[in-house]
Amino acid sequence: MIFKIADFFIGTFSGGAMAFCIHMIIPAEINMFLGMFLGGAVGMVMMLAMMLVLMPLFGAFEVMIPLHINGMLVGMASGMLTTLSSVTSNHLTILGALIGFSVSIYIYFSNKYLTQS
Repeated sequence: MIFKIADFFIGTFSGGAMAFCIHMIIPAEINMFLGMFLGGAVGMVMMLAMMLVLMPLFGAFEVMIPLHINGMLVGMASGMLTTLSSVTSNHLTILGALIGFSVSIYIYFSNKYLTQS
């Protein structure tokens, strides 16, 4: 039971952490397309680092699938939104956490649907 609850925390925490770090790394003066590209790249690098830390604790399936989806979705969205001056790091962290949580919910229900007999 603890692993089912941990899945949602992994998705939410990784999404929020990725969004915050991407906002701190990418400068706000660049083009939105370049921000999206760099955000996706930074998200994938962070995903690999988080994957190496979390896989021995929670298993490959519970970590790899949410982190891969979060790495691209949160990375590209945060990279694009970083270029806007009205978006703060708090906004991006909340958005990243919501995206991560929704990805975890989607994976949970799709796995439940696919494993029914």
